[in-house]
Amino acid sequence: MIANSLSILLSGVLALAGLVHLAWAFGSTFPYANQQALARAVVGRRGITRMPSLAASAFVAFCLLAASVWALLLGRIVVVPVSDWLVAPGGLALAGVFLFRGIIGVMPTFERALPEQPFLRLNRRFYSPLCVLIGLAFLGLTLAMPNWAWRISLLGL
Repeated sequence: MIANSLSILLSGVLALAGLVHLAWAFGSTFPYANQQALARAVVGRRGITRMPSLAASAFVAFCLLAASVWALLLGRIVVVPVSDWLVAPGGLALAGVFLFRGIIGVMPTFERALPEQPFLRLNRRFYSPLCVLIGLAFLGLTLAMPNWAWRISLLGL
């Protein structure tokens, strides 16, 4: 029950982020007035004036939408004829990616590399904490999969 709810919530958050990135790929500046303001808030690279290319933004959108579907796979909302031995490592990989982005996002080196405001402020308050929560959700969904406890016991934990 909790895994299903978490799966749907996580999928919704990731799908929304993916759709926003897709809109940006096709030229939308939502929620900012122009490309420069959006790029400064979303990318944060020093001196940035334009958003990344259509291909780069579309790739990020695709990855977020794929992660959204993966969350539904982990929660057993969407069932495909694929072994849990393939679904679980994908969940762990996604947990690792999002946890890594969330943790590294608040490190001084990362902040020096991407100093533009309002990105720096948004990253500290919203982007990095959200990535950590998404990573923890993927970890929780992966560990909540049926028959997962005995696999952990094989590790001696």
